[in-house]
Amino acid sequence: MSARILIIDDDAGYRGALARLLGRAGHEVLTLATGEEARASSVSIAPDVVVIDQRLPDAHGLDLLDELKLMLKSSTFVVVTAYPEVSVAVDAMRRGAFDYFGKGADPQEGTMRIERAADLSSLKRRVADAQAETGASSAELIGTSPAMERLRARLNALAASDDTTALITGETGVGKGLVARAVYTSSRRAAEPFVNVDCTTIPATLVESELFGHERGAFSGATGMKPGRVESAGRGTLFLDEIGELDLSVQAKLLRLLEEREYTRIGSTRPRKLQARIITATNRDLVRAVEEGRFRADLRFRLEVFVLEVPPLRERAEDVLLIAEHYAAERARSLGRSSVELTAEVRQALLSYPFPGNVRELRNMIEQALLLASDDMLTLEEFPVLARFRAGWQPPPTPVRPSVRPPAPFPSVPPATQSTPAPARASFAPAFASTPPALSVRVAGPASLAVIRERYAEQERTKLIDALEQAGGNVALAARQVGLSRFQMLRRLAKHGLR
Repeated sequence: MSARILIIDDDAGYRGALARLLGRAGHEVLTLATGEEARASSVSIAPDVVVIDQRLPDAHGLDLLDELKLMLKSSTFVVVTAYPEVSVAVDAMRRGAFDYFGKGADPQEGTMRIERAADLSSLKRRVADAQAETGASSAELIGTSPAMERLRARLNALAASDDTTALITGETGVGKGLVARAVYTSSRRAAEPFVNVDCTTIPATLVESELFGHERGAFSGATGMKPGRVESAGRGTLFLDEIGELDLSVQAKLLRLLEEREYTRIGSTRPRKLQARIITATNRDLVRAVEEGRFRADLRFRLEVFVLEVPPLRERAEDVLLIAEHYAAERARSLGRSSVELTAEVRQALLSYPFPGNVRELRNMIEQALLLASDDMLTLEEFPVLARFRAGWQPPPTPVRPSVRPPAPFPSVPPATQSTPAPARASFAPAFASTPPALSVRVAGPASLAVIRERYAEQERTKLIDALEQAGGNVALAARQVGLSRFQMLRRLAKHGLR
């Protein structure tokens, strides 16, 4: 990816050498020697990345950074110095520099760091473009119903904090993404990136790499370093949509991210600090997911610091026409039409329809009607679902899946007749066969799938402990004993809370 890079440095030799390296990598490089030149020319240059020397003949590099940040909202800044000090590095990052390195560093490393800054700048532009396309109205929460007023009150309470983790719950299609963006735009982080991660669209094997990034050679196919979504969010907001779909092993890493505010790229041993605020959303019942062994209880409690429940559309019928008119006007403008109007028959049908697909279903109805309509009056003919409903057809009901329930005081215990003796320790290898072997466990009554999974997990955990004990705590040796790679072994240990 080619980027426009501005280097501000009075050392002509270093400035030229760095410019040549970046130029050979395909970037457009411009150079300036003083702070005065930077103030006069940087806006017209509109750089993606600004590389600033800490010591300039007419300015302190970090003071110049403060000035240029106000002038170049979409640029990413990197500070370089001939006299690297930890205190200066900390100050540079605090003032908004993306990275900091000494001039004595390997030239290729310096180039790599600047290219990482260019990646972040590219992401900022894409976010800004997406926001411009959707318009300001996309972040508005439409409705005057008591349910929406309660939601707004909680949003206002959350706006007082820029660091509090928030969990947004609600059925599919209610607009959890809009609520997340409302949290973002009402915070002091609104000028920073908003990174949206849909956990359902990333293959399970790639989730960790997508979130935390990886180093070159970390696994087969990792031909280069890649920053993860957490890193790309910078000091902005990371929105993890459908968090309930994450694999248990990734949940453990996410818990560490929230608790310790740090993460590690795959293939690296250097921890990195989390700077972004994290917002999550789910349409699942997390309490039930915990009971079924599909979600970590400790992660659930950590996510539920501040819960925003988005009501389904059927519980705020007084908002239906407001939303319908808003989307109709917005979509009409995008199609080049002056105005549209809903007939009384359509309005009545909209008020009586249960909307199992919530706001998303209503929006899709409006868009389809506008495409079918031959004039600016939308009639029932342009709403085939509403016409069928008026004729007696009933849509399938929305499954009731509350997202947050108070935990039971004690976990349910199976009857004594179904108690199972602890299984004898067996050899380690079968627990990791490609197809899980049948468990040699006798049960007086039929066991649920959750119970079977729990027993299998306990057997696997026991054998992990045995392997580590036999290997004296050496993970690599224990992995070889059971026929796994070191990476696979680490994932299993994390899954069972042993790492």
